[in-house]
Amino acid sequence: MYIFTASGYYVGTEQRCRRGAFLLLLQPRIAEGECADRGERMRRETGPSNTYACVRKVALQQCGHFMMGRVNLCGTWHTVSGGYGNDGLPMDIEKLPKDAKLLPAELYEAWKHGKGWNGPGNEARALRQWARETFCAPRA
Repeated sequence: MYIFTASGYYVGTEQRCRRGAFLLLLQPRIAEGECADRGERMRRETGPSNTYACVRKVALQQCGHFMMGRVNLCGTWHTVSGGYGNDGLPMDIEKLPKDAKLLPAELYEAWKHGKGWNGPGNEARALRQWARETFCAPRA
């Protein structure tokens, strides 16, 4: 979700958004034992104690019915799609960026009950405001 207005434009019939500050919700993977096909089995703890956020510059472009882009987190490129980087859900990542911040419990609950489907729900305004205050330096 862009935390400031990102201007959009069209190339032919394809919609695009210029690079802008984008709020990503993140949940790190945690190894939980061995699995023959991957070498390890991954599990994901979902909850306020394991949901983080960071802001990165992201440009989105239309891919079929979806708006998609990419972001580099800790030297690894990840696909970004829709709100919060994963169609309204936290992105599942291997390693947290150093600037990632734990999402406050009240904002996690607002997100969880925000009624968003494939995108931000009615929690978007509060998350956007928190991201601006947390990740953006004050403008002079």
